[in-house]
Amino acid sequence: MSLSTRDAVRLEIGDTDSDAPLYSDDELDYFLEQRGDAVLLAAADACEALARRFARRFDFKSDNQDFKRSQQSAAYRQLAKDLRDRASGGVVSVSSTRVDGYSQDVTNTDVQVADTNPRRRYYPPRDAPY
Repeated sequence: MSLSTRDAVRLEIGDTDSDAPLYSDDELDYFLEQRGDAVLLAAADACEALARRFARRFDFKSDNQDFKRSQQSAAYRQLAKDLRDRASGGVVSVSSTRVDGYSQDVTNTDVQVADTNPRRRYYPPRDAPY
C-alpha cells in the first residue's frame, strides 16, 4: 500500500489524528502545489506555517501549573528545519580533532607513540606481566 503525497505530508508533520486535523486537504494540496509535489519541502512549509500559527499562543501560569504553549511553535520550527535538511540530502558536517602532533588543540605530549612492530601488538614478550 502506498500513501498519496498528501497523506505522506500528513505523516511527516504528525497530522494523523483524523478527529482533529491540523490542515484540511485543500491546504495540504496548496503546499504540495507550491513545491511541485516534493513531500519533504511541502511538509517543511506546512510546519513553518504551524510554527507561525502557534507563535501567537503564550506561556502562562494558573493554579501553580505552568503552561508553556510556545514550545509547540519551537517544535514545529525545528521540524521544518529537519525536513529541509532531509530534503537537501541531510549532509551533516562534524569537526574532527587531529591527534598526529600537528593539531592546534592537542599537544604532542598528549599523543602516544604507536608501536610500529606489528608482531608486538599480537605477541607480547614472554616476560610480560599479563
